[in-house]
Amino acid sequence: MDITLYTDEYFMKEALKEAQKAYAKDEIPIGAVIVCNDQVISRAHNLTEQLIDVTAHAEMQAFTAAANYLGGKYLDECI
Repeated sequence: MDITLYTDEYFMKEALKEAQKAYAKDEIPIGAVIVCNDQVISRAHNLTEQLIDVTAHAEMQAFTAAANYLGGKYLDECI
């Protein structure tokens, strides 16, 4: 029997954890994770209100963190 620990559902639950962090900060509850080789390499949640920055969306925060982690701007191996 093939058991995969890291499924889409698992990663969506990780993104939902980030959304809960945003909600706790009175932000719009959106979270994001970026996965590379079945490993979360970045996670983020909305910070637009806290940072007073219209670009501080969860996805943008996650992209920036992933690019920093990988040391480059291309995330072609990631989902």
